[in-house]
Amino acid sequence: MAGYNKRVLLAYGVGVLAFIAAINTSIFIPCVFKLIFDIPCPGCGLFRAGIYISRFDFVNAFKMNILVLPLMAGVAAHFTCTLIDAFSNKRAATRLNALLMNKWIVAAAVLLMLASWYYNIVRGI
Repeated sequence: MAGYNKRVLLAYGVGVLAFIAAINTSIFIPCVFKLIFDIPCPGCGLFRAGIYISRFDFVNAFKMNILVLPLMAGVAAHFTCTLIDAFSNKRAATRLNALLMNKWIVAAAVLLMLASWYYNIVRGI
């Protein structure tokens, strides 16, 4: 297993443990962007959406932030590619990163993020 893959998998593990700890302690960090500018950021609601995802409540997760489903799909794909790379020499994560850097995919992601931001502002979350 390459050193990079070990670090990435360790980062995933730490992230999962931090998420589990935060759910169990009900500690919610306020959005600094919202505190400063008094409008929600594009990521507002993602933590609550993650909590709904952990309960398999995808409808409410989508209501919290429309970015949660594409974001979770991307994280799952990257995690899977990193696992493949960790046990083989296929460089799946590198190919996935190259695919995601396609200008049309980046443009679609930016438009989705702006739509999410607008939706968060209109709802006032």
